[in-house]
Amino acid sequence: MGKEEGYLSVPSTHTNENSFFNRIYANSYNSISDIRLKENIKPLAKPLAKILKLNGVQFNWKDDKKGSKKENIGLIAQDVEKVFPEVVSTDKNGMKSVEYANLVAPLIEAIKEQQKEIETLRAEVEALKKKR
Repeated sequence: MGKEEGYLSVPSTHTNENSFFNRIYANSYNSISDIRLKENIKPLAKPLAKILKLNGVQFNWKDDKKGSKKENIGLIAQDVEKVFPEVVSTDKNGMKSVEYANLVAPLIEAIKEQQKEIETLRAEVEALKKKR
């Protein structure tokens, strides 16, 4: 393993020098998230509206050396970049990648926003039932 331009590089078993599509396996992956390392903390703006703009897709890699021949699921980096540019990276060749783990926070906030809507609707339904 080597380090190149701040990224972990995993040696490729393919003849292609690009190791972009290699797999890394681990029992656990932790992201540093300590409040002592953060500043300018603020709530996410309109997380549900943003999440609703994303489209999950099924796909196959064009070059089977870049992945398996099986069907995959994910997002299109260019689409994600329009909504959450902070989770998309572009390498020196223009190849885009998504930091999927960084989509957890907006997903959590979107669920909380939906839950508030559900509770409001439940209360309205109960009030209408009582009027009968």
